[in-house]
Amino acid sequence: MKIAKCQIASDLRSLGLKEGSNVAVSLSLKSIGFVEGGPDAFIDAILDVIGPEGTLMMNTYTRLFPLSDIDPQYVFDPKTTIPWTGIVPSTLMKRKNAIRSRHPACSVVALGKHARFLTEGHDEHVENEYLPYVKLAQTNGYYISIGINDNFVAIRHEAQRRAGLFVVPKFTGVMYKNQQGITRPFILRNAICSVTQPQMVPQLVEKGIVKRGKVGMASSTFSLASELIEAMTSLLTEDPTLNLCSNAFCLECRELERRLNLYAKIRNPSFFQRNIVARKIIEMRNKLVLRRYAFVRIRNSKQNEKPNLSLFAEREIPNIVGSVSRILGKSGSNVGKERTDSSNELS
Repeated sequence: MKIAKCQIASDLRSLGLKEGSNVAVSLSLKSIGFVEGGPDAFIDAILDVIGPEGTLMMNTYTRLFPLSDIDPQYVFDPKTTIPWTGIVPSTLMKRKNAIRSRHPACSVVALGKHARFLTEGHDEHVENEYLPYVKLAQTNGYYISIGINDNFVAIRHEAQRRAGLFVVPKFTGVMYKNQQGITRPFILRNAICSVTQPQMVPQLVEKGIVKRGKVGMASSTFSLASELIEAMTSLLTEDPTLNLCSNAFCLECRELERRLNLYAKIRNPSFFQRNIVARKIIEMRNKLVLRRYAFVRIRNSKQNEKPNLSLFAEREIPNIVGSVSRILGKSGSNVGKERTDSSNELS
């Protein structure tokens, strides 16, 4: 189905976007349908709605590595590094007057009246990597999610951070060029699992925080950024178990429940959450895995010649357990299945 630029603009207005709005958009372009004019037409549709007084912001997150395996050949440069978040943010980066922040992992690109405000200070020195979304909330800006299954990419991590859920010491890194042109490693504490975040959306819709609609063929949501962050923070603060996925080998969730001692609060706990022996085994496995994320080592040609117990614990143990479960005829759908995010749903 062909979707014209004027239809996209009309659908955005129906959601609640208006002239002068500041808005962050996360999307899957293909979910909208065949957009006539491609990514540029989609961007033009938003700019037509918000006008010269508005601002468009998009997530341009890039690659990260376990600290034990940082690739020296992959060097983040805000001017040239292609984001993992899809073709539309990549296209927006090429627009005249678009500004990309310098954060080596969690950069954003913005275009419009408040583009400099939203991106300024968002670099390797910032304490909060989700600062642009804090600033968006300060400008009474909006957040729109298009065709990505109710995933509130990036902004959800600010709610997790405020709720005190960043307790798992899983650090990743990447090489980057600082403003002096010197290449050096950047280290970031990883955001935690967000698989269950869409399950909060019905509550947010009921509270009037999130509005549902369509952009082209894509199911979409619209919300005031400040209200969205506050509401998600409140839900997670009151009940951190809302953030727990059902994957027995999700390091982030299993360590979160262990470190915050959430077991007694979990409704309908799985076997591995009820059984002390299973919890101990998972804890031992996670300790091995976390070694990959604890010590900085730049990858070299000889590094992979030695057996890596941490890598085995992270990748192979879940696969082995999943295979055994299937052989025994048990459900293996949540066992040994590592979480992955598509490029449109990254972080």
